[in-house]
Amino acid sequence: MTNHLVVALFGIFLLASGSGWRLAAAASGQCRQLNPCRCEYENGQGIDISQVLTKVENYLNTADPKTQDKYYFHPCQDIKELPSEGKKCSSGDGYSLCRFNNASQTYEKLGTIKDSSFHTDGGGQQFLVYKMNAKVTSIQLLCLKHDQSYLYVDLDKAHLSAGNETSLILFSPYACPITIEEISKPSTGGVLLILFLIGTFTYFTIGSIVRFMYLGARGIEVIPNLDFWKDLPGLVRDGARFLQNGCRVERRQPDPDSYDAI
Repeated sequence: MTNHLVVALFGIFLLASGSGWRLAAAASGQCRQLNPCRCEYENGQGIDISQVLTKVENYLNTADPKTQDKYYFHPCQDIKELPSEGKKCSSGDGYSLCRFNNASQTYEKLGTIKDSSFHTDGGGQQFLVYKMNAKVTSIQLLCLKHDQSYLYVDLDKAHLSAGNETSLILFSPYACPITIEEISKPSTGGVLLILFLIGTFTYFTIGSIVRFMYLGARGIEVIPNLDFWKDLPGLVRDGARFLQNGCRVERRQPDPDSYDAI
């Protein structure tokens, strides 16, 4: 199958789906890596490809129509599963990206999740790049409004250095920018802590100014509700004892000089 035929068939597929595609880097700027599956732009959006394999069993795969080399892609986690024996890819912790070299009939490990990183080029296009030894594989992430992900060899970019540099394309709905909630939105505890600190600062600042300017307080007396703050350690101690006694009032011996003792 020629290059033009492959491109034409894929173009027909996109038109038939009615969904189209757009660049994953539409959010602009560099996408800062959060983990092997996620990156975040400055505006709070990001890319999360952790669900790419929801409708496939083990991995995404594709073949180069020129060389008949096959590629096996499993993002986010290293695996060892292959359609046939491939000890080099399945060795150690396994692989995240593996290639079957048709010429030598051998498997080559192109990278694990530790070898992957997100990269944004000058045109705003987003890539997942694997660098292992002298081999570099760039997977361009393109947003496809469809219910499934597809992996292809980039036929417009020639393989360089005798196969040491390879370009793939991932069309996926999970390559579309989304809001990274746990990064863009502060937690409830964080919000409460910020409000508490602001309230405490406002309380002491305004209270001290009022006591200094209108009540003539000086020195430590400018602290609002000074008697309460002096008694606070004792109140905390009494509260701790109350809890230790099972929320029961502790019985104490009466003061010798008190009415009860008399």
